[in-house]
Amino acid sequence: MNMERMDGQVVVITGGSSGVGLAVGKGLARLGARTVLISRREQNARHAVDEVRRASGNDAVEFAIGDLTDLVAVKALVSDLERRLPRIDALVSAAGTVGERGVTASGIPRSFATNYLGHFSLIRAALPLLNRAPHGRILVVGAAPALVKQLRAVNYDAVTPEASAAALLTQSLAWKLLLAHHLAVTHPEGPPMTVFHPGLIRSNLLNDLALPLRLVGTVSNLFAKDHCAVAEDLASATPVAGVSGQMVDDHGRRVQLPALVTTEHAARVWRASVAMTER
Repeated sequence: MNMERMDGQVVVITGGSSGVGLAVGKGLARLGARTVLISRREQNARHAVDEVRRASGNDAVEFAIGDLTDLVAVKALVSDLERRLPRIDALVSAAGTVGERGVTASGIPRSFATNYLGHFSLIRAALPLLNRAPHGRILVVGAAPALVKQLRAVNYDAVTPEASAAALLTQSLAWKLLLAHHLAVTHPEGPPMTVFHPGLIRSNLLNDLALPLRLVGTVSNLFAKDHCAVAEDLASATPVAGVSGQMVDDHGRRVQLPALVTTEHAARVWRASVAMTER
């Protein structure tokens, strides 16, 4: 993978105060980009900005506050970004959660809202800013290719609040792939969207879960990286034909999409996502 300098470019990263988002923020700031980290909490955001500035030597790092599970907050976030930014060259949607419980004010499971619907809402609202860039691009965090290959049919029209945590994670992943496919089909001249597997990145994602999972997280972090090379490559390179609607692994290799990724299913997911965000 060959990273290119990003001097003068603007990147926005969700989940920017920890895990994959923080790792991507450090990498893109090192490449010279003006880097905006999105976080739910101001204290975490300020700490992340300081950390990225120290790690990258780039002072052009800032934050914005936004809770992707709150659709009103997403609109306010994009309004804030429109006031502050001339455009978005790369939007990296890296926010994610495991085992988040409860539902949003709209009755959407919070896990699904964080792992999918918030991504959809932000991408849709930020398209005008992305379209201002000569080569805007959208990157959305996915999952290990082995999990993608196991995906089978999911509900393409709704999400069930009573669904298990595993079912919600599976549906979120499937809908991300279908969203990417839909944008590639319906907006071929627009910013390409690519789903990426970040690899094993140092994270606190499992810190608030049951002890066995916390132990898994602790052990995993012993072998994890604090940078995400594939996201740096995808965000810094000028998009090439055929990349939109695809998924790549942590080495930048294309992942074969499951049979559920069809234009019909993608259109149904788009309609359902719009309906959920306009309740």
